[in-house]
Amino acid sequence: MQGVVPHPEIAPLLREGFVAVASDCDDPEDEVLALAEQLEDAYMLPFVLFADGEGRFLGGSSGAVHPIVFKRQLEQLRSS
Repeated sequence: MQGVVPHPEIAPLLREGFVAVASDCDDPEDEVLALAEQLEDAYMLPFVLFADGEGRFLGGSSGAVHPIVFKRQLEQLRSS
């Protein structure tokens, strides 16, 4: 995610409509664990989890994510 988040097509989308939160995978918060348990096929770090303002799971991914795919995910979430 280190190369994806600052990407010129990603950073503005994140700033405009999302709150990004990082969690330590060795000591995750209970809320993060609850979301991660809903991510099917979560076998590889990093996990990207999407939740609404109430903490409800909206989707996510596991492993490396290409900026184009991540941008598409953000745009879909934003239009929902």
